[in-house]
Order: sequence, then C-alpha cells, then structure tokens
Amino acid sequence: MRWEAMGRSDAHFREVEHTADLAVEVWGKDFPSLLVHAAEAMFALQGLPRAVEPTVRRRVELSAPDRESLLVDWLNELLYLSESHDELYTAFELAEVSGPGAALRARAFGQKGHPTKRKIKAATFHDLRIAGDSGELRTRIVFDV
Repeated sequence: MRWEAMGRSDAHFREVEHTADLAVEVWGKDFPSLLVHAAEAMFALQGLPRAVEPTVRRRVELSAPDRESLLVDWLNELLYLSESHDELYTAFELAEVSGPGAALRARAFGQKGHPTKRKIKAATFHDLRIAGDSGELRTRIVFDV
C-alpha cells in the first residue's frame, strides 16, 4: 500500500464571513489536496495543540456518490473520530482517492486533546460546490458550530 503524505502545509484556506455558522474557503491543486486542506482548516479553526510529533493514528475508509458528498463525509468522519477518542488531527495521508463516484482510504495523525478555540459540530452541504479545473480546485465549506 502506498501512502501519500500530506500534512500541515502553507495556508491553503482562509476563514470567510458567514451569518450564523463558521465558513472557510479552501483550495488545492487537485481533489486529494483539497480534502487534506479542508481537514487542516477544520482542525486549525478549532485550535490545535503545540506542534509536536503525532502520538495517535486513525484509519478512514469512505465512499460517496460524488466529490461533494465525499468531502462532507470525510470531514464529519474526522470530527466523529476526534470527539469519540478525544483527539485532534494535524496531518493526513491519502492512500487512495477515486471518482467520479468517490472513495478514499486515508490515515489521520494527531494527539490527544480537545479544541481550544471553538467546537465544530459538523460540516454541512450548505452552498457546497467544488469549482475549478485540474490546476486548482476551490470550495467553500460551512460548519455547524
């Protein structure tokens, strides 16, 4: 199995104004990097512990009918794992991302801890659309807080 390591990278996201919840704009060179940057954004918005070597690892395997559904399922699965194991994730490896219906196999790395800024309850489908081409994909993700 070949894993492609993707971790805390230069800013590939920014928080954007939203009326009631929390929203970020995320971009990446392709769909796998968009998935990673979305996860990085979600955990950064919640507040992360100081940068230390990861002490925990979780596997994630998902499939969905389309890329937008896979993105939301990915983020919500990470939130579920984070909450159920009291962990925060700081790095991600993708072994496989396939489409047009979409599937992924990945690992999330992090450490024990709780959000220090805000608690995100869920990623939503509100106004979710992945736009762009193979040179750069962009999306806006709204989180329920």
